Amino acid sequence: MNKSIYYLIILLLQGTLAFATQKQSDSLLLVLDKTIKEKSLYAEKREYRIDSLRTLLNEEDNLEKRFHIYQKLYKEYRHYNMNLALSVADKRFIIAGELQNQQYVYTTEMNVAEILGVMGMYKESLDIIDNIDRRKLEKQQWSYYFHLYHSLYLLMYENALSQREKSHYDKLVSQYKDSILQNLEVNTLDYNLVKNGKLMEQGRYDEALFQLNQCYKEYGSDESLLGTLAYGLSDIYAEKGDTEHEKQYLVISAIADLKKAVKSHIALRKLAILLYKEGDINRAYNYIKCAMEDAAFCGARFRVLEISETLPIITAAYDKKIKQEKEKLLKYLILISVLSFVLIVSIVFIWRQLKKLSSAKKSIKNMYENMKLMNGDLDELNKKLSESNHVKEEYIGSVFNLCSTYIDKMESYRVNLNRNLVANRIEEARNMTGSTLIPDELKEFFSLFDAIFLNIYPNFIDEFNSLLKEEEKIIPKADDILTPELRVFALIRLGIADSSKIASFLHYSPQTVYNYKLKIRNKLLVSKDEFSIAMQQIGK
Repeated sequence: MNKSIYYLIILLLQGTLAFATQKQSDSLLLVLDKTIKEKSLYAEKREYRIDSLRTLLNEEDNLEKRFHIYQKLYKEYRHYNMNLALSVADKRFIIAGELQNQQYVYTTEMNVAEILGVMGMYKESLDIIDNIDRRKLEKQQWSYYFHLYHSLYLLMYENALSQREKSHYDKLVSQYKDSILQNLEVNTLDYNLVKNGKLMEQGRYDEALFQLNQCYKEYGSDESLLGTLAYGLSDIYAEKGDTEHEKQYLVISAIADLKKAVKSHIALRKLAILLYKEGDINRAYNYIKCAMEDAAFCGARFRVLEISETLPIITAAYDKKIKQEKEKLLKYLILISVLSFVLIVSIVFIWRQLKKLSSAKKSIKNMYENMKLMNGDLDELNKKLSESNHVKEEYIGSVFNLCSTYIDKMESYRVNLNRNLVANRIEEARNMTGSTLIPDELKEFFSLFDAIFLNIYPNFIDEFNSLLKEEEKIIPKADDILTPELRVFALIRLGIADSSKIASFLHYSPQTVYNYKLKIRNKLLVSKDEFSIAMQQIGK
């Protein structure tokens, strides 16, 4: 019973780890998709570095310094553009001859051999290396020398058709691994990478995995090394049959290569094949297409040949999938068309019903709006009536009071006149009837009018002045409540717009009233229409 539980726990843990690894791979694939879309940006960065080196070359006359600048330029081109890398190597070879430095000559010859090998020109590459006398090389050049043989025979092994040829090249690859190890310092990264290849050759995959994982932890943060280390780990997991981890590290390697603008990459092609086998045809097609474009741009003929063997298979599967999706889409289109027809009929029916409902709602809304307008008009009318009633109350009371005052004055005037006549004071009576009372009475009348009006509209002067320019504001004198101009517009505010009526009321001539209006109009801060509206709002 305990054993069964133990095995069940192990199975659950394995399932959980597998799910986590799958999820991580999916996330990395999304990053890779984004990186492929942005690969032109990374290529621009490399082109910028290349342009900077070319600028330095144009400014430098010293042959020694030009040789070293060309060395940097060669490294930029080596995995980016084989033809230009070969051209740079040839220029370095010429400068090495001019400098009469044999070690420089050997180095540039090996550079040429390296590029020719990647371009698939194995014989030409071998001829160059075979003609180099290793005994004359400096010791630090030996590892590069053996590395070239190792790389060439590895490429020839991968392209060999017969098993006999493969066995022959495999032995040579193994021998040159040993030669490289003998010329590298122990425990360096280069040494560990070659040693890792040796462990893989011997089938010691767990040891190789442990060793490369240590290198990955130590050097994986270096972007220039990440692609190589991740690709090495994918190779080990491929030999161990761990497809998920193989895919994960192939993705990491491909991302690193694309970000460095490496065009002769391997990881993306292998990843495309792996995804094709898993049924992810769309990604497989996009990745193999990207790999082919980069290999063609780079001029790496061997890579183009490798991809050409796989591209038609993936392309055919992609075309087949697209065809199936089109057929499926056609079926869905027919089904959607039928459903759309039913939906259209339903929509037409609903639309008609909604139209009727909308018409009814519109009628109700119009009635409601009309009611609102009527209510608004009634409210406005009520306000006007209320204001009018207020004005009437004020003025009726004042008129009665004024009439009563005038009656008292007339009675007093009659009594005094009668007394003078009875007493035969003819001269005094003549004086009473000869003098005029109009100016005094008119002044008193205006004062009374002003007082009543300002009682109804206490802020009239301030509000009226707000409609005038700052320098044209009207300030009444100390003994006047309203000026003649203000009195004219006070009557207009009360609703008396006719100039002849205003003139009669104020005992002015119609021309005087017109002049007052014109004078104020020239002082306005607002337009004539705005002024008329604003006048009716004073006191509200």
